[in-house]
This record gives sequence, structure tokens and C-alpha cells, in this order.
Amino acid sequence: MTALGKSLFMKQMSKQRPSKNLPKSGKSLKVDDRRCRIFKNSYTRSGRRILLKGWSVKIQHQSQRHTFSLLGKTKNEAANEAKSVYDAILAKGWDATLREYQHRKKDNGNFSKNGVRYWKERLLLRRYRFPGSGESDQDLATVIDHNGTQHLFLLGTPDADAAAIKAQTIYRMIAERGWSAACERFSRELIVGLEWCANPILWTYTTIHTLVAKTISADTVRINPNLQRILLIERDDGTRRALAWCLKQQACLLEATCDTAESFARALAMHKPHIVLLNRNLAGRLGIHSAGQIAVLGQNLLVLTYSVYSEGNHMFVSTPGGAESYLLKRVMPEHLLDPILKMDDRTDVSNDNLASRTRSYFEGSQQAHHHPEDPGLAKLTRREREVLALLSKGRVDKEIAQALGISAWTVHG
Repeated sequence: MTALGKSLFMKQMSKQRPSKNLPKSGKSLKVDDRRCRIFKNSYTRSGRRILLKGWSVKIQHQSQRHTFSLLGKTKNEAANEAKSVYDAILAKGWDATLREYQHRKKDNGNFSKNGVRYWKERLLLRRYRFPGSGESDQDLATVIDHNGTQHLFLLGTPDADAAAIKAQTIYRMIAERGWSAACERFSRELIVGLEWCANPILWTYTTIHTLVAKTISADTVRINPNLQRILLIERDDGTRRALAWCLKQQACLLEATCDTAESFARALAMHKPHIVLLNRNLAGRLGIHSAGQIAVLGQNLLVLTYSVYSEGNHMFVSTPGGAESYLLKRVMPEHLLDPILKMDDRTDVSNDNLASRTRSYFEGSQQAHHHPEDPGLAKLTRREREVLALLSKGRVDKEIAQALGISAWTVHG
């Protein structure tokens, strides 16, 4: 092959790719940077190179890379869309952004939501398993978005075809009968956050799956003097059943449905609990005005509120601002009440020892993740430690240099 022929062949077979001069992970994209990243993607079929009509962008962040097909028709529209995708990755992380982006594409050249093939492309394996549901680790799930609301539904099978059919059924019920009908019949994944202190923010959170087909028999509620008596107040049946499973691992469970301060007072008089656990949305109407932290009614009755979220990102966004510090700790569902009811400590919880219990728990959780200093770290200078601390937060060399007032070459050294 002649030199000219080889040049033409290589030009024909090459694909337009993003420029190598890309901003590194963690650096904000500028207009010029975005346009360098945008390209026309292509693929080869039967030896023939086919160029796609739309624009694409390849984004790399925290050692993960993904190519997005953009909806913008012009180069400028595609650039703005690429910027919004990149910002979403920085704010929400890869998992949430990839899910949301698939839904933004909707039916643009794809299959209809009313069809099975649409849902088969959107099946996923959830990250967290709920022990109370008895489901398999391989069971599939999907995120369903309709009219601005979205939930992750558990499909109860590892078979992709069966899971897609069930997802289609759930979506049709939502479209025809509304969210309430679907949530009552099909299991969802939810995040429950327990609010122990308002300043500093001390929360624990866990993942539950609503138990829509499970029932809790009355004979399982026994008065055990060795366990704390917990009164659970939650209006949603599936959420209440899931939380009931969690609480039974550590306490004596009592349940009530209260919508008014009067019904709440009657439930307290009937059950005589040690602790009340209730949905934060109900706190105001039940006459409790300290939602977001533990309240004390009477002498020793503790009231703890929790919030329910469709995904973890919503919980982090909802944390109130202005606090001195924040500590949100994920716990296993069966250890939901560990800050005050450790499995090896069944003593009574009172207002007097509550503060020390919760503080000791969160301090202990921090110490558990603190490892003895590596001998090599002890040899670092103060400046080297500062650079290392910023590196651990994902900062790149130029950002570190700007933050410390040194040159990028010094950072490299």
C-alpha cells in the first residue's frame, strides 16, 4: 500500500474522539473544554463505518468513564447538555446520574414505556438487600419515573423477561390509577433516616424494602420486660411493616395509627411505651414541635422522628443548613436503634443517659474507622501532609497549588 493510500485508509477507519487536552477530574468545565469533548460517534457493521447523526461526549471522573449520547441537535446545545451531565456527576455521583440520564432520554428513538422492551433495557441489580424481605441478591429492580415522581421498584425475580413484564405492569398501573395504587401493591426501595440531633447533625440511615404482602401477627407482640417498648407510628402500611421488622430485632414493638393529638394521647395511655418512633411528617399534627431531634414528653418518654426518601440523594439534600458539623452514618436495618439500644446493652433509656449514649455511639463509630498511623506518614513534612489531605478529597494538582499558594511543580514534587 502506498503512503497516500495508507493515509487515506487510516483516516477512513479512525473515529472522531475527544481532544487529549481535557480538564482533569474535579475541574469545572469551560465552554471551550466542553466543545473539545463533543464528537460524532461511529460504529462499524459488516466492514462499513457508520457515523451517528447525534453528538456524543465522553466524561471521565474518579477513575470511571462513560460515553453519553446527547439529545442536543446543534453543537452548542450538545455542549450545554454535556455540562449539565458533568455537573450532575459531581453533585450526585455516577449511579444517580446514569439513572436520571436514561430517563431524560425517554422515548427519543427508543421503545415506548408501555412496551416490555423499554423496561428490559432499564433493569438493574440493587446495591442493598433488605433481610426482612427474604429476596434474592440476584433479583432485579427498576426505577420508574412518572409525572415528576420516581421510585425504585423491586421486581422479585432474576429473570430479565419476567422482570420487564412486571415493570411494565407497575408503570401501567401508575399511569392509569396513580402512585398510591402501585405503592400499595408493589414493593419499593426506600431510605429511612433517623434524626438523633439537630446541631451537630447526627443521623443514621438505612435501606428498607416496603413489605406489601407481609402481615405481622398480633401474637408476635409480646411484653418482654427485658426489652424497651417502642411505639411505631407510620401511615404507609408497607413502610410500617418494614420498620416493624427492623424494630423487632432490638425492642418490643407496639404499633398505632395516629392522625391527631387526641389519638396520639390515647395510644400513649394504652401502650405505655418507653420510646415513640414516628414519621417526621406526622410530628406537627401530633403536637410535637421539635422534629429533627429527640424530644422528651413527660418525664422519660422519648420521641424520635425519622424521614423517608425515595433515594439517598434526597436525604443528603434535605439536611438542614447552618449546623456546626454533619455526621450521617449508614447502618444495617437490624441495627436501626443502635445509638440508644446496642445489642449488648438492654438497660433502660432515659433522658438523663440519652445524650451520653448517642454521643458515645457516634464517637465510637468514628474511632472504628481510625487506623493507627502508617510509619511512612510520620516521615512526611507538614506541607506534604497538606497536599496528601487535598489529594484524598479528589483535588487535582492545579487546585492543590491554588489552595496552598504553591506552584503545580511543587505539588508534583
